[in-house]
Amino acid sequence: MSSIDPTAISRPRSPDLISGYHLEKLVGSGGMGEVHKATQLSLGRTVAVKLLNPELAKDPSFIARFQKEAAALAALSHPHVVSIVDKGKTDTTYYLVMEFVDGPSLRELIRAPDLNVPVALRRMLEICRAIEYAHGRGVIHRDLKPENILLDQQAGGIAKVSDFGLASFLADASPSSRYALTSTHVSMGTLSYMAPEQRVDAKNADARADIFSLGVILYEWLTGEVPLGTFDPPSRKRQGVDTRLDAIVTRCLKPDPDDRYPSVTALIADLEILVPGSLPSLLPTKQTRMQRFRQGVRKVVNRTLQVAAVLLVLAAAVVLGLALLRGNQPSRARPGVAIMSDLGTASSGSGPGRKETGAEKFTVNLGDGPDAMALLVTGRPIQFEGKALVYPLVDEQPRVGRTIVDVVGFEGDILSLSARVRVDAQPPSWERRLRTALKLDSPAPDPVAALLLTGSTGRYVALTYNGAGEPMALEWVLGERRGAMLGLASPEGEAHLELKVDAEGLLQGYVGKGKDQRAIGEPLNLGPGWMEHFGNAPVPGFGCNEGACRAEGFTYIVRKSPPPGTTAPVVVPPMARPVVANAVPAKAVTPKRPPPPPPKKQPVKPPPKGGKRR
Repeated sequence: MSSIDPTAISRPRSPDLISGYHLEKLVGSGGMGEVHKATQLSLGRTVAVKLLNPELAKDPSFIARFQKEAAALAALSHPHVVSIVDKGKTDTTYYLVMEFVDGPSLRELIRAPDLNVPVALRRMLEICRAIEYAHGRGVIHRDLKPENILLDQQAGGIAKVSDFGLASFLADASPSSRYALTSTHVSMGTLSYMAPEQRVDAKNADARADIFSLGVILYEWLTGEVPLGTFDPPSRKRQGVDTRLDAIVTRCLKPDPDDRYPSVTALIADLEILVPGSLPSLLPTKQTRMQRFRQGVRKVVNRTLQVAAVLLVLAAAVVLGLALLRGNQPSRARPGVAIMSDLGTASSGSGPGRKETGAEKFTVNLGDGPDAMALLVTGRPIQFEGKALVYPLVDEQPRVGRTIVDVVGFEGDILSLSARVRVDAQPPSWERRLRTALKLDSPAPDPVAALLLTGSTGRYVALTYNGAGEPMALEWVLGERRGAMLGLASPEGEAHLELKVDAEGLLQGYVGKGKDQRAIGEPLNLGPGWMEHFGNAPVPGFGCNEGACRAEGFTYIVRKSPPPGTTAPVVVPPMARPVVANAVPAKAVTPKRPPPPPPKKQPVKPPPKGGKRR
């Protein structure tokens, strides 16, 4: 067991915390607790003591998980599984006492620059035999990863599997009801090493989930990388790796459990052929009458197959001769690569649409509106049918088309591109069927449509969709960063697709809309300043390879993120607006009063007759 980093911080433990054991040195720590090197006083031997975190020791679920690991280890006794010595409880926590493995973890071995392939395969065979034994005892590990595999230096570097804290018991194993901790539709384990079905529903994942994890470990051991999305075979990643390992790893990593090895025993049978000097996993036993009968049938079948193989070689020679006359067929590229390949000179075109430019938002709608949108069309011709952008069925070449919307003059760091997309297959002609049957042409690829974000020459992101149940894919070529990631199966018929990039540079593909929207895979993290990966500011596009492709509601939106430390403005009703300091007061308005009535005139008395007015 490897030592922890000397900078690790841990609260000191009393050496005599556990009766009968003397704790000597902290050698590992994690979320569940700590592992100490200790001495078993009764026998004077070195052991490993695993202590549950005292805070977690108050939680019944963590106590049950700790007890579950003890039950799993107690059910197993194998030279490549860490053995349990004792378990118990103190006043503050629970503990397990296990065999002490003096050596590094597989993680440290994978990081080493030099790879000895025969030794790696021999150790991998030991790990597989440990898991085969565990499955035979009704225990599924569910958390296989390099950190949980130790290499015992005192025993010649043999591998030992540890940490059964997430193990599950098969239905026919006695401890299953007592330690059934995982709820339905709950994911448990380490994401990079988990089988697809385990990510969705860990409780119902069976032994084939461990086979997927073994495939990830083997691939990472051979190449130094974890297989994500569409990955290259190990023999292409590292020289000296036997090409037969490609098929073994690929079968382990099949997304559908039914396509993987049916058992670890079958995986071992293929690995043993590649490991020089390995011992057979099964000892010879006395055959029954039925087994002898089956062996005789196999001999007859093998002879028949040998004759058929000779005939097949002759037929293959004829087909190969025809193929050589036609020249070598190019290897089939990924859909995004095919759509973004050199399709010749682009032609200018236009289509109906609407462009709206605001202070914080820029929007382009293609297919409906008063504006004439500039398009760059390469390969297959495109047309508008109502509000939809359409690649109709074609019988002649080219079968690949790409249309880029020529939009410039916008700024922003939040982006989305969406459309309702439909793909229909091209009915094969009799001539094409005949040429395919004679191997004169390679089989036609499945029709695929793609939403595109393109930058400077050769830089792009493509969300591909075939509408026939095949996995959707996110492909990217952004300078040195390039790759592909498979995701959810394509829904049949029409689907709403969307590409989004946020201000932090997380790029994600989605299918569906509103509450039904689902991410097709893991996000691609381009980081802040993500547009630099595109060279030029990314522009939207639509592509089609084979068949008929249709995009309706094509919408491209670019937004500016708010400056740091600002929040969205709050609209205050007029009667509740606060008085703003230093504001210029409005002039007071005094309601007008009605003017006073004019004074009444006094009647003028006429002067007296014959006299003077006084």
